[in-house]
Order: sequence, then structure tokens, then C-alpha cells
Amino acid sequence: MSSSTHTSPGSAQGPGEAASVELPKPPGFLRRWVDSHPRTIDGVIAFFLVIAPHVLVVISLGLTVDDPTRIIVVSAVAIVVLTAGVMLRRRWPFLLLGLSLLISALSSGNEGAASGAAMWVALYSLGVFAGVRRAWLGFGLAAAVSFVLLQFDADRMVGPWWALVLADLLQVGAGLIIPTLVGLWIGGRRRYEQALIARAQDLVRERDQRAQLAVSNERTRIAREMHDIVSHSLTVMITLSEGAAAQAEAGSDSAPDAMRRVAETGRESLAEMRRLLAVLRAPDSDAELAPQPGANGIGVLVAQFRDAGLPVAWQREGAELPPGGLALTTYRIVQESLTNALRHAPGARQVVVRTRVDPDRVTITIDNDITRDPQPSDGAGRGLIGMTERAALHGGSVDVGPRSDGHWRVEAVLFTDTSREDPA
Repeated sequence: MSSSTHTSPGSAQGPGEAASVELPKPPGFLRRWVDSHPRTIDGVIAFFLVIAPHVLVVISLGLTVDDPTRIIVVSAVAIVVLTAGVMLRRRWPFLLLGLSLLISALSSGNEGAASGAAMWVALYSLGVFAGVRRAWLGFGLAAAVSFVLLQFDADRMVGPWWALVLADLLQVGAGLIIPTLVGLWIGGRRRYEQALIARAQDLVRERDQRAQLAVSNERTRIAREMHDIVSHSLTVMITLSEGAAAQAEAGSDSAPDAMRRVAETGRESLAEMRRLLAVLRAPDSDAELAPQPGANGIGVLVAQFRDAGLPVAWQREGAELPPGGLALTTYRIVQESLTNALRHAPGARQVVVRTRVDPDRVTITIDNDITRDPQPSDGAGRGLIGMTERAALHGGSVDVGPRSDGHWRVEAVLFTDTSREDPA
């Protein structure tokens, strides 16, 4: 005997589903018990609608005939066959219908009437478990076979043929339409509940996917911020340390000032990293908050690079940068570009940072006056990838490479409206 999988309407967790959502329980203890004990219900149906009627037929007819052997054999076969069909009706409802029609055709009189209840169960099961089209197909098949069998009934009434045919049609139609309609009604409600449960599962999966995507985006953002902070700070600290060491060897009095700038840069970077990593703490821990660097911080950034020995100038055009993500992206692109210049082009005589703010876009240009390619990088290019990702968040792009005159240029375009694209 094969078992069928049954999902309770009170749960939106199917087999193998990791996500679940609590749904209201079906009203009434009886409904919940029926949904959770399908095999018990099938056994009760088989006993009252198959076994009991045939046993009563055997008892009633066996007392009125001289040789009840045929009745006992037919009833025993019908009990075994139809009971198996009832137990399998949830998976193969057409099997039960075919068996009940076959038993009705092979039986006669009250013997065939005893199998009529199994036919009702089959039509009901088609409406519940097989769908609308198969339910009406089963109804048509059962009605046709039952009508034909009625034509060979020896106990038919006498009268005009058309009246007998009409009476047979009404008898068959009225007798078989009831279980079909009841099955379609209950099956429709069950299919509607399953659709709601499936929709709830989809919403849960979509919610989890959005949460995972948000976590991934946050990790990417933290990785970009960490790269910019560490790369900038270590590059400045290394450059200042090397300069302080050279000044100390030459006996200059400015070496202590350079080392103090190294310490100050390290403390600022460490504080910024702690604030950034605070977002990874437990939800009940309060993270230390501080304003993100933006347009106003570019001047301080340029001054830090000048202290580190990079001859950099900042030229501003247009309006002020609006605070928020656009200003932070501008700051980080300038920071990464100057860090690369300090690390890979130590012989540059001049680096010019230009920021132009138009109503619809922000243009960032960093020109390096070297006439050769920068020194080979020992990194993995994450800085350029980070700049490209930051620009993409604002619908823009980053172009890095030598100019026509051989000077190195970093040019980025950011849009104030992220739905717009660069017309170029």
C-alpha cells in the first residue's frame, strides 16, 4: 500500500523546506484530526461504504437463495478489490472508479447496488485529488456505464421507451452529480489553501533571499571601506616613517614631527576601523557612531597627502557636494587615487584633483604628471574594483589609464539621479 504526503493547511512548511511561516490553524478539532489521519479516514470509509454493505448483501440474499456460493464469492472479491481501491484513492482515484464500475457490471440487483457507494467515493475523490477536468471526465464515464447497465436491468418499469430513457438519465445524473459537485467544492477549497501556503512559502523564501542579499551587500560595503582605510592609512604611515627615518639619519629636527603625524594617522585610522567593525557586533550592542567623511573632508585628505610628501592640489568647480552617499563616494575615490599615486608614483612632481559638481552629475578627475606607467603593483586590484563598484551605485563609471600625453589620469562620473546613465 502506498502512502500519500499530506500537508496541513496550518503549516507552510513542505517536505524539504527550510523556511516556514505560521499560518492560522483550520477551525475545529475534527477538521485538524481528519487532515492529520488520512489513512484512518480511508479505513473508516472502506468499512462503512464497502465492507458493511456487501456483508449485509451476503446475509440478506444468502438466507433467500438455495446456493449462496456465487453471492459470497462475488461479495468477497468486491470487498477485497474495492477496499484496496479506497485505500489508494488519494493517489489513483480513477482506479477506484474503474473497479467500482467493473464490480457493478459483473453483479446484479442488490449485489451491484452495494458497490454503488464505492462509485460515489470514487467520484468524490476525483473532485478532491484529481482536479476539475478529470472529475467531470469520471462523471461522464460513470454516467455512461451506469446508463448502459440500467438498460439491461430486468426489473425495469414498463412504459414508453422515451419515458424510460428520460427516467434513467435523471436517475443516473441525479445520483452521480452529487458526489462530483461535493468533491469539486472541497477540492477547490483545498487547492486554494495549497495555493495560499505556496504563496506564503514563496514570500518567506523571498524575504530570506533579500536578507541574504542585504548581508552580502553590507559585507561588500564593509570590505570596500576597510580596504580604503587600511590602504590609505598604511601607505601614508609608511611614507611618513620612511621620511622620518631619512630625516633622523640626516640629523634633521623634523623627524619627531613626522613620527607624531604617523601616530596621529594610526590613531585616526584605528578609530575609524573600530566604528566600521561595530556594525558586526551583536544586535543588542550599541555601535559608536561618527559622521562619514565627505566633501568637507577632501581638504583634510589633501593636506595629509601633502604632509606625506605628495605634491597635490585640489581644484573645485560648481556647487557644493550634497551630504550623504554621493559625498562619501567622491571622498573614497579621491582617497584611493591619491593613495595609488603615493604608493606607485613616488616621483610625481604634481598631482591635481578636480571636482566639478553639476546639477545632474559629479565629475572627479585626478591627473598625475608622470610620463610613464606607475610602478608595478603588488596588490590584487581591489582598489580599482572598489572605485568601480562605488561609482556604479550612483549610475556612474570610472576610467583609469594614461592620457594622450602620457600623464596618468583617473576620471570618475557620478550621477545625482541613479536612474540616469552616462550619455557618452
